[in-house]
Amino acid sequence: MKILRRYWGLVALALLLTAWWTTQVGPGVLYLLSGAVVLWSLFQAPAWCGASRSRDGFCRNNSRGLLLGCHLREHRWQKFKMLFYSSRWTAFSRGTWATPSAKLATVSGLIGSVSAIATGIKDFALS
Repeated sequence: MKILRRYWGLVALALLLTAWWTTQVGPGVLYLLSGAVVLWSLFQAPAWCGASRSRDGFCRNNSRGLLLGCHLREHRWQKFKMLFYSSRWTAFSRGTWATPSAKLATVSGLIGSVSAIATGIKDFALS
């Protein structure tokens, strides 16, 4: 049960891919599943912190989600602030590809985002 609480976003991703495969699902369900996958990858997926440390690169503590840092309060804010400074985007993106679980969260978030955009385009074209 603990593993299901940790990786529920992957279940939502599997349901999203299945919903795209079957054409009988409405856009509301696709939006809901896409949003769930994106929220999971940004705020709950297991990943490394990735905040920069002055002496030896980036923090390797465990964190939850790609946007949130580890248990250190400074790292949470530092990681969130990386999104707003273009010079720090490389440091942020380095952390999103650091471990296999972070790669999985990144790819899941990208799939969810593309799915939401494609659902919007499909819904707009059909109406």
